[in-house]
Amino acid sequence: MTDPVFKRIFGQEKEILIELINAFIDLDEPVIDIEYLPQELLADTSDGKVSIVDVRCIDSNKRHFIFEIQIIRQLFYEERVLYYAAKAYSRQLLKSRKYEDLQPVYLLSILDHTIDENSEEWLQRVSFINETNLTRKIKGIHLIYLELEKCRKRINFTMKNKQDRWITFLTEPEKIMTMSTQEKHDYPNLVKAVELLDESNYTPGQLIAYDKYLDGIMTWNSTMVQSFDNGFDEGILKGKQEGKEEGREEGMMLGTDQTIAILRELKIGKKEIDDIASEFNIPVQKIMELKSLL
Repeated sequence: MTDPVFKRIFGQEKEILIELINAFIDLDEPVIDIEYLPQELLADTSDGKVSIVDVRCIDSNKRHFIFEIQIIRQLFYEERVLYYAAKAYSRQLLKSRKYEDLQPVYLLSILDHTIDENSEEWLQRVSFINETNLTRKIKGIHLIYLELEKCRKRINFTMKNKQDRWITFLTEPEKIMTMSTQEKHDYPNLVKAVELLDESNYTPGQLIAYDKYLDGIMTWNSTMVQSFDNGFDEGILKGKQEGKEEGREEGMMLGTDQTIAILRELKIGKKEIDDIASEFNIPVQKIMELKSLL
């Protein structure tokens, strides 16, 4: 699921990527051959912004495919991928081309979290439709979300299903190597994808890039933890000050030690608000006010 490994497998092995495309993207005609394109989408003339995607390619029918891997939940992610797909679609229209030459763009996002909490569907397909006639679609931009968090909760997996095979690779690749000899023979691209997870199949340069990526992730995590701790400490100080003012007004001032104890319970998150209020013998509303400081 890491960026360098994802690009190594799906960004360099055409046969593996073709199999992934045909498994998860609903096409009138299956993909037979592809040509890799630069990860950078051309900059807008207005702001010079360059969009970089994980993997991008075009098939023999000139259809465009973009692949994004997203491990960490990100705000406005759907808006970002729509922007990527729209940019790829519009860049087809060069001066020498006509509107009828435009080919559809498919963007597959592989997410290690849930993007739609209100749906049990683990494969979301989004496209432009006519709201008065839902059967009529405009074949221009298509967004596909594969939510692995929901996939892990499924129990009816079968290696005979092409989607299940690749979901198994993305979530539990070690299971691929437990397949029978016949299954390994039938699904060579799946086996090759697992073999490419072995560090011995990477060049020194690729290993350096991988280490830099992991270092960046650890640095980001450390920064976020430190920011949270700093914010927590600042919240306690703010709580002391605001608590005193509110206490004077309401005639119900909390002690410093009591305020800190309540905030820590809220931070741990194992107790219900009603239980905390009962334990410290203060109104639930006061607990809610302290919770807002976090």
